[in-house]
Amino acid sequence: MERARYNPPQQMNFRARLLVAAAALAFLLPGALAANWEQPSADLARQIAALAGPGPVQLTVENRSSLSPNEIPLIRRMLERDLRGYGVLVGDSGSATTIRVTLSQNAQGGLWVAEVREGTETRVAMVPVRLDLPADAAAGPNLTLQRTVLVTEPDPVLDAQVLSAPGQQFLLVLEPARILVYTQSTTLPATAGVAVIAHWTEAQILAIPYDRAFPRDMRGRMIAAQDHPFDVYLPGMECRGTGNLLQLALTCSDSDDPWPITTTQKAFYNSARDYFTGVLVPGFGMELAPFYEAAEIPRAVGPATLLNDVNGPPLLVVNNQLEPVNGAGDWGSDVAALHSACGTGTQLVVSASGTAAAGDTLRAYEIAGREAIPVSAPLQVQGTVMALWPAHDGTEAMAIVRRQDSNAYEVWSVAANCN
Repeated sequence: MERARYNPPQQMNFRARLLVAAAALAFLLPGALAANWEQPSADLARQIAALAGPGPVQLTVENRSSLSPNEIPLIRRMLERDLRGYGVLVGDSGSATTIRVTLSQNAQGGLWVAEVREGTETRVAMVPVRLDLPADAAAGPNLTLQRTVLVTEPDPVLDAQVLSAPGQQFLLVLEPARILVYTQSTTLPATAGVAVIAHWTEAQILAIPYDRAFPRDMRGRMIAAQDHPFDVYLPGMECRGTGNLLQLALTCSDSDDPWPITTTQKAFYNSARDYFTGVLVPGFGMELAPFYEAAEIPRAVGPATLLNDVNGPPLLVVNNQLEPVNGAGDWGSDVAALHSACGTGTQLVVSASGTAAAGDTLRAYEIAGREAIPVSAPLQVQGTVMALWPAHDGTEAMAIVRRQDSNAYEVWSVAANCN
Protein backbone atom coordinates (compact mmCIF):
# COMPACT_ATOMS: atom_id res chain seq x y z
CA MET A 1 0.00 0.00 0.00
CA GLU A 2 1.90 3.05 -1.23
CA ARG A 3 1.61 6.32 0.58
CA ALA A 4 1.91 8.83 -2.21
CA ARG A 5 2.47 11.82 0.02
CA TYR A 6 5.69 10.48 1.59
CA ASN A 7 7.92 12.45 1.52
CA PRO A 8 7.30 15.54 -0.63
CA PRO A 9 9.90 18.29 -0.51
CA GLN A 10 8.72 21.47 1.13
CA GLN A 11 8.22 24.41 -1.20
CA MET A 12 10.04 27.46 0.06
CA ASN A 13 7.61 29.94 -1.43
CA PHE A 14 7.80 32.66 1.18
CA ARG A 15 10.03 35.71 1.42
CA ALA A 16 11.83 36.06 4.73
CA ARG A 17 12.38 39.69 5.63
CA LEU A 18 15.90 40.14 6.79
CA LEU A 19 16.46 42.11 9.93
CA VAL A 20 19.66 42.31 11.79
CA ALA A 21 20.57 42.60 15.33
CA ALA A 22 23.74 42.53 17.22
CA ALA A 23 24.87 42.26 20.73
CA ALA A 24 26.67 44.56 22.94
CA LEU A 25 29.71 44.56 25.07
CA ALA A 26 31.65 46.44 27.60
CA PHE A 27 35.11 44.94 27.22
CA LEU A 28 37.68 45.82 24.56
CA LEU A 29 39.20 42.96 22.58
CA PRO A 30 42.12 42.82 20.19
CA GLY A 31 41.61 44.65 16.90
CA ALA A 32 41.79 41.44 14.88
CA LEU A 33 38.80 40.06 16.81
CA ALA A 34 36.84 43.31 16.52
CA ALA A 35 37.30 43.24 12.77
CA ASN A 36 35.31 40.00 12.64
CA TRP A 37 32.14 41.82 13.72
CA GLU A 38 32.47 45.13 11.83
CA GLN A 39 30.65 44.01 8.70
CA PRO A 40 27.88 42.00 10.41
CA SER A 41 27.25 44.90 12.78
CA ALA A 42 27.03 47.40 9.92
CA ASP A 43 24.69 45.15 7.92
CA LEU A 44 22.44 44.47 10.88
CA ALA A 45 22.26 48.10 11.90
CA ARG A 46 21.23 49.12 8.39
CA GLN A 47 18.43 46.57 8.29
CA ILE A 48 17.22 47.34 11.82
CA ALA A 49 17.06 51.02 10.96
CA ALA A 50 14.99 50.22 7.86
CA LEU A 51 12.44 48.48 10.05
CA ALA A 52 12.46 50.68 13.15
CA GLY A 53 13.10 54.11 11.61
CA PRO A 54 14.96 56.90 13.44
CA GLY A 55 14.22 57.57 17.08
CA PRO A 56 14.82 56.14 20.54
CA VAL A 57 14.79 52.37 21.11
CA GLN A 58 15.41 49.84 23.84
CA LEU A 59 18.00 47.15 23.06
CA THR A 60 18.56 43.82 24.78
CA VAL A 61 21.05 41.13 23.77
CA GLU A 62 21.14 37.45 24.64
CA ASN A 63 24.08 35.19 23.83
CA ARG A 64 23.21 31.58 23.01
CA SER A 65 26.31 30.89 20.96
CA SER A 66 29.88 29.84 21.67
CA LEU A 67 31.00 33.48 21.79
CA SER A 68 32.82 34.40 24.97
CA PRO A 69 30.90 36.70 27.34
CA ASN A 70 33.83 39.09 26.94
CA GLU A 71 32.97 39.55 23.26
CA ILE A 72 29.37 40.59 23.77
CA PRO A 73 29.98 44.18 25.03
CA LEU A 74 32.12 44.96 21.99
CA ILE A 75 29.51 43.69 19.56
CA ARG A 76 26.86 45.75 21.32
CA ARG A 77 28.96 48.90 21.28
CA MET A 78 29.66 48.50 17.57
CA LEU A 79 25.98 47.99 16.88
CA GLU A 80 24.96 51.04 18.92
CA ARG A 81 27.52 53.10 17.00
CA ASP A 82 26.24 51.90 13.64
CA LEU A 83 22.61 52.48 14.66
CA ARG A 84 23.41 56.07 15.67
CA GLY A 85 24.56 56.68 12.11
CA TYR A 86 20.95 56.03 11.03
CA GLY A 87 19.40 58.11 13.79
CA VAL A 88 18.43 55.10 15.92
CA LEU A 89 19.33 55.96 19.52
CA VAL A 90 19.76 53.13 22.03
CA GLY A 91 19.10 53.62 25.70
CA ASP A 92 15.65 55.16 26.21
CA SER A 93 13.93 52.81 28.65
CA GLY A 94 10.60 54.50 27.97
CA SER A 95 10.67 53.93 24.22
CA ALA A 96 7.80 52.02 22.65
CA THR A 97 10.22 50.39 20.19
CA THR A 98 12.21 47.47 21.55
CA ILE A 99 14.91 45.45 19.81
CA ARG A 100 15.82 42.03 21.12
CA VAL A 101 18.90 40.37 19.68
CA THR A 102 19.76 36.71 20.10
CA LEU A 103 23.23 35.50 19.15
CA SER A 104 22.92 31.81 18.28
CA GLN A 105 24.72 29.34 16.06
CA ASN A 106 24.31 26.09 14.19
CA ALA A 107 26.64 23.65 12.47
CA GLN A 108 27.24 26.14 9.65
CA GLY A 109 28.25 29.06 11.87
CA GLY A 110 26.66 31.96 13.71
CA LEU A 111 23.10 33.16 13.38
CA TRP A 112 22.10 36.57 14.76
CA VAL A 113 18.35 36.95 15.25
CA ALA A 114 16.70 40.33 15.81
CA GLU A 115 13.12 41.05 16.86
CA VAL A 116 11.88 44.62 16.40
CA ARG A 117 8.69 45.27 18.34
CA GLU A 118 6.55 48.34 17.90
CA GLY A 119 3.28 48.13 19.78
CA THR A 120 1.65 44.81 18.88
CA GLU A 121 3.71 44.31 15.72
CA THR A 122 6.88 42.21 15.71
CA ARG A 123 9.21 41.83 12.75
CA VAL A 124 11.93 39.22 12.83
CA ALA A 125 14.91 38.33 10.66
CA MET A 126 18.11 36.31 10.86
CA VAL A 127 21.58 37.00 9.55
CA PRO A 128 24.30 34.35 9.19
CA VAL A 129 27.66 35.29 10.72
CA ARG A 130 31.00 33.56 10.27
CA LEU A 131 32.33 32.19 13.52
CA ASP A 132 35.45 30.35 14.54
CA LEU A 133 33.64 27.45 16.19
CA PRO A 134 35.23 25.92 19.26
CA ALA A 135 36.50 22.36 19.11
CA ASP A 136 33.39 20.86 20.72
CA ALA A 137 31.05 22.62 18.28
CA ALA A 138 33.16 21.64 15.29
CA ALA A 139 33.28 18.03 16.42
CA GLY A 140 29.80 17.34 15.06
CA PRO A 141 26.21 16.85 16.19
CA ASN A 142 25.45 16.79 19.91
CA LEU A 143 23.25 13.68 19.83
CA THR A 144 22.84 10.41 17.98
CA LEU A 145 19.54 8.89 16.95
CA GLN A 146 19.35 5.23 17.97
CA ARG A 147 16.75 2.90 16.53
CA THR A 148 15.45 -0.36 17.96
CA VAL A 149 13.52 -2.68 15.64
CA LEU A 150 10.69 -4.06 17.75
CA VAL A 151 8.79 -6.30 15.30
CA THR A 152 8.47 -6.93 11.57
CA GLU A 153 5.07 -7.45 9.96
CA PRO A 154 4.14 -8.58 6.43
CA ASP A 155 1.03 -6.34 6.36
CA PRO A 156 0.82 -2.52 6.40
CA VAL A 157 1.29 -0.94 9.85
CA LEU A 158 -0.17 2.47 10.73
CA ASP A 159 1.09 3.08 14.26
CA ALA A 160 2.42 1.30 17.35
CA GLN A 161 2.74 2.04 21.06
CA VAL A 162 4.51 0.37 23.97
CA LEU A 163 2.36 0.34 27.12
CA SER A 164 3.29 -0.97 30.56
CA ALA A 165 1.67 -3.00 33.31
CA PRO A 166 3.29 -4.28 36.52
CA GLY A 167 6.11 -6.62 35.51
CA GLN A 168 5.27 -6.54 31.81
CA GLN A 169 5.38 -4.43 28.71
CA PHE A 170 2.91 -4.64 25.83
CA LEU A 171 3.49 -3.65 22.23
CA LEU A 172 0.30 -2.72 20.39
CA VAL A 173 0.61 -2.65 16.60
CA LEU A 174 -2.16 -0.91 14.64
CA GLU A 175 -3.01 -2.26 11.19
CA PRO A 176 -5.96 -1.13 9.04
CA ALA A 177 -8.18 -4.08 10.04
CA ARG A 178 -6.70 -5.31 13.33
CA ILE A 179 -4.57 -4.59 16.38
CA LEU A 180 -1.80 -7.04 17.28
CA VAL A 181 -0.93 -7.27 20.97
CA TYR A 182 2.54 -8.49 21.94
CA THR A 183 3.87 -9.14 25.43
CA GLN A 184 7.38 -8.88 26.80
CA SER A 185 7.95 -10.17 30.33
CA THR A 186 10.78 -9.09 32.62
CA THR A 187 12.21 -11.74 34.94
CA LEU A 188 14.90 -11.50 37.61
CA PRO A 189 17.05 -14.66 37.81
CA ALA A 190 17.77 -15.48 41.45
CA THR A 191 21.46 -16.06 40.85
CA ALA A 192 22.44 -13.09 38.72
CA GLY A 193 19.90 -10.50 39.84
CA VAL A 194 19.93 -9.08 36.33
CA ALA A 195 16.75 -8.57 34.32
CA VAL A 196 16.46 -10.75 31.24
CA ILE A 197 14.09 -9.43 28.57
CA ALA A 198 12.28 -11.95 26.42
CA HIS A 199 11.44 -11.37 22.78
CA TRP A 200 8.08 -9.93 21.84
CA THR A 201 5.46 -12.67 21.72
CA GLU A 202 2.08 -12.31 20.05
CA ALA A 203 -0.62 -12.64 22.72
CA GLN A 204 -3.86 -11.32 21.23
CA ILE A 205 -5.43 -10.07 18.01
CA LEU A 206 -8.25 -7.50 18.10
CA ALA A 207 -10.30 -7.26 14.91
CA ILE A 208 -11.34 -3.77 13.77
CA PRO A 209 -14.81 -3.79 12.13
CA TYR A 210 -13.75 -1.45 9.34
CA ASP A 211 -16.51 -2.00 6.77
CA ARG A 212 -15.58 0.69 4.24
CA ALA A 213 -12.98 0.88 1.50
CA PHE A 214 -9.54 1.83 2.77
CA PRO A 215 -8.30 5.22 1.51
CA ARG A 216 -5.40 4.97 -0.93
CA ASP A 217 -3.07 6.50 1.66
CA MET A 218 -4.33 4.94 4.86
CA ARG A 219 -3.42 6.62 8.11
CA GLY A 220 -4.22 5.74 11.70
CA ARG A 221 -3.29 6.88 15.19
CA MET A 222 -3.12 5.07 18.54
CA ILE A 223 -3.13 7.09 21.78
CA ALA A 224 -2.69 5.87 25.35
CA ALA A 225 -5.70 6.94 27.44
CA GLN A 226 -6.09 7.76 31.12
CA ASP A 227 -9.21 5.86 32.19
CA HIS A 228 -8.86 2.98 29.69
CA PRO A 229 -5.89 1.45 27.87
CA PHE A 230 -5.97 3.31 24.52
CA ASP A 231 -7.93 5.05 21.77
CA VAL A 232 -7.57 4.46 18.02
CA TYR A 233 -8.37 6.96 15.27
CA LEU A 234 -9.01 5.81 11.70
CA PRO A 235 -10.64 7.60 8.75
CA GLY A 236 -14.31 7.84 9.69
CA MET A 237 -13.97 5.62 12.77
CA GLU A 238 -12.87 5.78 16.41
CA CYS A 239 -12.15 2.77 18.63
CA ARG A 240 -11.60 2.34 22.35
CA GLY A 241 -9.58 -0.36 24.03
CA THR A 242 -11.31 -1.60 27.18
CA GLY A 243 -10.50 -4.06 29.91
CA ASN A 244 -6.83 -4.33 30.85
CA LEU A 245 -3.65 -5.00 28.91
CA LEU A 246 -3.74 -8.68 29.86
CA GLN A 247 -7.19 -9.17 28.33
CA LEU A 248 -8.30 -6.40 25.98
CA ALA A 249 -11.55 -5.77 24.18
CA LEU A 250 -12.29 -3.28 21.41
CA THR A 251 -15.37 -1.17 20.75
CA CYS A 252 -15.61 0.95 17.60
CA SER A 253 -18.07 3.46 16.15
CA ASP A 254 -18.35 5.81 13.20
CA SER A 255 -16.79 9.18 13.97
CA ASP A 256 -15.61 12.34 12.27
CA ASP A 257 -14.22 13.84 15.47
CA PRO A 258 -10.80 15.51 15.37
CA TRP A 259 -7.66 13.49 16.04
CA PRO A 260 -5.13 14.34 18.77
CA ILE A 261 -2.05 15.93 17.20
CA THR A 262 -0.30 17.18 20.38
CA THR A 263 -0.99 16.86 24.10
CA THR A 264 -3.22 19.96 23.94
CA GLN A 265 -4.53 20.14 20.36
CA LYS A 266 -6.78 18.12 18.07
CA ALA A 267 -7.29 18.57 14.32
CA PHE A 268 -9.74 17.34 11.69
CA TYR A 269 -8.30 14.79 9.29
CA ASN A 270 -9.11 14.73 5.56
CA SER A 271 -8.72 11.09 4.53
CA ALA A 272 -9.25 11.88 0.82
CA ARG A 273 -6.14 14.09 0.83
CA ASP A 274 -4.21 12.44 3.70
CA TYR A 275 -3.64 15.62 5.66
CA PHE A 276 -5.13 17.61 8.51
CA THR A 277 -7.42 20.39 7.32
CA GLY A 278 -6.03 23.21 9.48
CA VAL A 279 -9.15 23.33 11.67
CA LEU A 280 -7.93 22.82 15.24
CA VAL A 281 -9.73 22.21 18.54
CA PRO A 282 -9.19 24.39 20.48
CA GLY A 283 -8.32 26.84 17.74
CA PHE A 284 -5.75 29.62 17.71
CA GLY A 285 -8.16 32.27 16.45
CA MET A 286 -6.67 32.31 12.96
CA GLU A 287 -7.03 30.49 9.66
CA LEU A 288 -4.47 27.73 9.21
CA ALA A 289 -3.39 25.94 6.04
CA PRO A 290 -3.55 22.15 5.74
CA PHE A 291 -0.63 20.30 7.35
CA TYR A 292 0.76 16.77 7.58
CA GLU A 293 1.95 16.59 11.18
CA ALA A 294 2.23 18.78 14.28
CA ALA A 295 4.54 18.95 17.29
CA GLU A 296 4.54 20.92 20.51
CA ILE A 297 7.77 22.71 21.51
CA PRO A 298 8.11 23.93 25.11
CA ARG A 299 9.27 27.51 25.55
CA ALA A 300 9.75 29.82 28.52
CA VAL A 301 6.87 32.05 27.43
CA GLY A 302 4.56 29.11 26.69
CA PRO A 303 4.51 26.22 24.21
CA ALA A 304 4.85 26.79 20.47
CA THR A 305 3.04 24.52 18.02
CA LEU A 306 4.87 23.49 14.85
CA LEU A 307 2.73 22.60 11.83
CA ASN A 308 4.41 20.77 8.95
CA ASP A 309 2.60 22.66 6.18
CA VAL A 310 1.47 20.81 3.04
CA ASN A 311 2.47 23.50 0.52
CA GLY A 312 5.14 25.57 2.21
CA PRO A 313 7.71 25.68 4.99
CA PRO A 314 6.81 24.49 8.48
CA LEU A 315 5.03 27.12 10.54
CA LEU A 316 5.25 27.98 14.24
CA VAL A 317 2.19 29.19 16.08
CA VAL A 318 3.63 31.44 18.80
CA ASN A 319 1.43 33.76 20.87
CA ASN A 320 -1.32 33.40 18.26
CA GLN A 321 1.01 34.49 15.46
CA LEU A 322 2.25 32.43 12.51
CA GLU A 323 5.98 32.38 11.85
CA PRO A 324 7.73 30.40 9.07
CA VAL A 325 10.62 28.14 10.06
CA ASN A 326 13.90 28.55 8.20
CA GLY A 327 16.30 25.69 7.50
CA ALA A 328 13.61 23.07 6.83
CA GLY A 329 13.84 22.90 3.05
CA ASP A 330 14.80 19.20 3.07
CA TRP A 331 12.09 18.10 5.50
CA GLY A 332 9.63 15.42 4.50
CA SER A 333 6.06 15.11 5.71
CA ASP A 334 6.74 13.25 8.99
CA VAL A 335 7.77 14.95 12.21
CA ALA A 336 7.53 13.91 15.87
CA ALA A 337 8.75 15.58 19.05
CA LEU A 338 10.73 13.67 21.64
CA HIS A 339 12.08 14.73 25.03
CA SER A 340 15.62 13.83 26.04
CA ALA A 341 18.49 14.86 28.30
CA CYS A 342 20.31 16.34 25.29
CA GLY A 343 20.54 19.96 24.19
CA THR A 344 17.42 21.98 24.92
CA GLY A 345 15.58 18.87 26.07
CA THR A 346 13.18 18.74 23.11
CA GLN A 347 14.10 17.57 19.62
CA LEU A 348 12.09 17.07 16.45
CA VAL A 349 12.69 13.81 14.57
CA VAL A 350 12.03 14.50 10.88
CA SER A 351 11.93 12.35 7.77
CA ALA A 352 13.73 13.46 4.62
CA SER A 353 12.11 14.91 1.52
CA GLY A 354 12.11 13.19 -1.85
CA THR A 355 11.01 9.78 -3.09
CA ALA A 356 13.50 7.86 -0.93
CA ALA A 357 14.52 5.73 -3.93
CA ALA A 358 17.92 5.20 -2.35
CA GLY A 359 16.55 4.89 1.17
CA ASP A 360 15.01 7.41 3.54
CA THR A 361 16.57 9.13 6.57
CA LEU A 362 15.54 10.38 9.99
CA ARG A 363 17.27 13.37 11.57
CA ALA A 364 16.93 15.33 14.81
CA TYR A 365 16.48 19.12 14.85
CA GLU A 366 16.06 21.78 17.47
CA ILE A 367 14.17 25.02 16.88
CA ALA A 368 16.11 28.15 17.92
CA GLY A 369 13.95 31.19 17.38
CA ARG A 370 12.59 30.42 13.93
CA GLU A 371 15.57 28.42 12.72
CA ALA A 372 15.61 24.62 12.36
CA ILE A 373 19.09 23.51 13.47
CA PRO A 374 20.19 19.90 12.80
CA VAL A 375 21.58 18.32 15.99
CA SER A 376 22.18 14.77 14.77
CA ALA A 377 23.61 13.07 11.73
CA PRO A 378 21.00 11.49 9.44
CA LEU A 379 19.91 8.02 10.50
CA GLN A 380 19.81 5.92 7.34
CA VAL A 381 16.62 4.00 6.61
CA GLN A 382 16.74 1.04 4.21
CA GLY A 383 13.30 1.79 2.87
CA THR A 384 10.62 4.44 3.35
CA VAL A 385 9.31 6.05 6.51
CA MET A 386 5.57 5.47 6.32
CA ALA A 387 4.53 6.96 9.65
CA LEU A 388 6.17 8.74 12.56
CA TRP A 389 4.38 9.42 15.85
CA PRO A 390 5.60 10.28 19.36
CA ALA A 391 5.61 7.51 21.94
CA HIS A 392 3.06 8.01 24.71
CA ASP A 393 5.72 8.94 27.30
CA GLY A 394 7.35 11.42 24.91
CA THR A 395 10.89 10.05 25.28
CA GLU A 396 10.91 8.17 21.95
CA ALA A 397 9.40 8.36 18.50
CA MET A 398 7.62 5.39 16.94
CA ALA A 399 8.58 4.99 13.27
CA ILE A 400 6.93 2.66 10.77
CA VAL A 401 9.35 1.70 7.99
CA ARG A 402 8.55 -0.16 4.79
CA ARG A 403 11.62 -2.20 3.89
CA GLN A 404 13.10 -1.62 0.45
CA ASP A 405 14.21 -5.22 -0.04
CA SER A 406 11.16 -7.15 1.20
CA ASN A 407 8.24 -4.66 1.42
CA ALA A 408 7.79 -5.82 5.01
CA TYR A 409 6.89 -3.28 7.68
CA GLU A 410 9.20 -2.68 10.63
CA VAL A 411 8.20 -1.01 13.87
CA TRP A 412 11.02 1.12 15.28
CA SER A 413 11.46 2.97 18.52
CA VAL A 414 13.79 5.94 17.99
CA ALA A 415 15.55 7.61 20.92
CA ALA A 416 18.22 10.29 21.38
CA ASN A 417 21.63 9.42 22.85
CA CYS A 418 23.62 12.44 24.00
CA ASN A 419 27.16 12.66 22.58
